[in-house]
Amino acid sequence: MKRLADFLLRKVAVLTAVVVIALAIGIGSWSRGSLRAAWNMIHIPANAQPFSDASSIPSAIEVVLIGLDPYRVNPVDPLHRLFNYPPIWLDLRYLGIRSQNSNLLGLLFAVAAVCGYLFLFNTRTFLTIAIVFLALISNGVLFGIERGNSDQFVFFLLVVGFFLLFRQRVEVRARWTSLLLVCLTVLKIYPFAAVTVFLQQRRGWLRASLTAVAAIAALVLTCGRRLPLVIANTPLDTDLSFGSFPFFSAIGSHFMHPLVPWIAKHHAAAPLAAILLGGTGLLVGALAGNRLQRILPPLNAGQVRGAIAIACLSIFCLAFVAGSSYDYRLIYLTGGLAWLIEDLDTGLSKRSLPAALLILLLLWKPFWLSITGELLDGAVFLMSSLWLGSALTFRSNVRDELSGAAFFQAAQKNTSLAPSAHETR
Repeated sequence: MKRLADFLLRKVAVLTAVVVIALAIGIGSWSRGSLRAAWNMIHIPANAQPFSDASSIPSAIEVVLIGLDPYRVNPVDPLHRLFNYPPIWLDLRYLGIRSQNSNLLGLLFAVAAVCGYLFLFNTRTFLTIAIVFLALISNGVLFGIERGNSDQFVFFLLVVGFFLLFRQRVEVRARWTSLLLVCLTVLKIYPFAAVTVFLQQRRGWLRASLTAVAAIAALVLTCGRRLPLVIANTPLDTDLSFGSFPFFSAIGSHFMHPLVPWIAKHHAAAPLAAILLGGTGLLVGALAGNRLQRILPPLNAGQVRGAIAIACLSIFCLAFVAGSSYDYRLIYLTGGLAWLIEDLDTGLSKRSLPAALLILLLLWKPFWLSITGELLDGAVFLMSSLWLGSALTFRSNVRDELSGAAFFQAAQKNTSLAPSAHETR
């Protein structure tokens, strides 16, 4: 009984969020007469087609079955969108997926995301329960559920995959991690950035490089000539999105008006500026060493949630640099949030609270282009870059077998936990 009570306490934030969302949607659908009206009632912009992103997969399958290329023409899709997922999703036709299965697919993606959050989050105090609850009912998370976006399924595979991998022996874990990241890259491109989880290992740069090459090669082999179309068919937007394009557009519209049309015309300008900003953050974080631990807990890839945090923050940074990613991809920030929650739950320090609140504010940012939302976007990107930069020079002398809470307690007592870059060579 005590074990059940402890489990419910650790998962109460996620379970409560699920119940609240289900009640809001159920009551809204009943009182307003439709699912779309229910979503709009809680200020989540909804399309007429439920789970519209999930529906794009079965509609593209229907196009393939009639002998057309959904990357070039898509008359079956309700919104006439060109398909912009890697071709492997079209293989769901062999499982019998058709247009009538769209809602089921979207629901499965949402359930997968909830399962991922149940694995990811442990809460032990009222403060962390409140933070996680607010994160899971935020605009970014609910937007992904409404659209039925496949990022929810990729996020689930990433989180659950790491939990399973950390049950394996250390000597075989790296190989299976490489395979996991290759498979996830074939599904969604962005996860190849998660190769950063190897960089804290001895000769980690080599394994990270080999995994990245293998992931990109697998993506090219599975996509073939369609890879440029996958990228070209992905819209560049300022509303409902985050990333370098809306960030610099908002900055330009408020402070440097001539910059806005120039950014719109030169699509590579915003990503290049983001690379410069993020690269500076990585360098500063790497050089800051121990000093950054005063405001951010050290990212340790030897712990399962530490590895997930590194992977998810890297994916978020790549999504920011790419230019424009819809707000449902902000769910990857929950990976970093889980690591902050573990630090807060030790009760030894509140150093993680400002970073957790900053992520929470970004998850709640408005869907339309606003200077407030984009400043939050840029601030979290810079914070993530600094945090990842500090992880590059981090080496833990605390045993990997320690739980997350025990690791943080040991870290607080050990001032030499993160040696300088020189000492780790």
